[in-house]
Amino acid sequence: METEFKYALSDPSVFDEIIKNAEINKMGIDAVEVIDMHADYFDTADWDFRKKGIAYRIRQEDDRCTATIKWDVNVREGLHQREEFNLVVNDERFAENPDIEFFISSDAYEVLHEAAGDKTLVATISMDYQRRQFKVDTGRSISCISVDEGVIRHIDGHTVPICELEIEWYYGDEDDFMRLAELIQKKYGLVAEDRSKLQRAFE
Repeated sequence: METEFKYALSDPSVFDEIIKNAEINKMGIDAVEVIDMHADYFDTADWDFRKKGIAYRIRQEDDRCTATIKWDVNVREGLHQREEFNLVVNDERFAENPDIEFFISSDAYEVLHEAAGDKTLVATISMDYQRRQFKVDTGRSISCISVDEGVIRHIDGHTVPICELEIEWYYGDEDDFMRLAELIQKKYGLVAEDRSKLQRAFE
C-alpha cells in the first residue's frame, strides 16, 4: 500500500523553504537526492487499464529501471492511498514490448489479467521529470518529501507540465506522518492535488 499526499505547486522553491524550516530541521533529515526520471505508461488499445483505474508503468530512475502496477486508488483532500507492486527490470529492452506475464507471481497479475486478458500492450503516456527528495525521521515515523518538475507527453502529442510536492509515508506511526503533512500544508498554504500525474495527462 502506497500512502502519500500530493500538492500542486506554482513555485517549486517551497521545497527549499521546507528544508530550511526549523520545525523540520530539528527532526532527522537526510541529504537531498536528485534523481532524473523517465516513465512510460502502457495500456491496451481499448484502454482497459484506464477504465479499471489501473496504472502500468516502467520508470527509469537514473540507472535503475522498475516496473510498477498501481490499483484500488482512494483519494481525499490530496491524500492518495493505493495498492502498489514493484519489480526491478534487469533488461531495459522489456520496456519496448512489455506484457503482464512479468507479474505472474504477484497479486498484480490477477488484477491485470482480469482487466485486459491477453491483449497486447501499447505505449500511451511518457513523462520526463527531475525529482529532488529527502527523508524525514521524526523519531516516530519516516517519510519522504519530494518535488517533481518536468513534463507529461500524451500519445496524441499534447504536453502537460509537472510541478508538484509529495509527502510519502515510508513506515512508523501513520498519525505522526499525518501531523507532519498537516504542519507543512498549513505553513506553506499548499493546494491539495487529487489527480495523479497519469490522470492529468488526459485533461
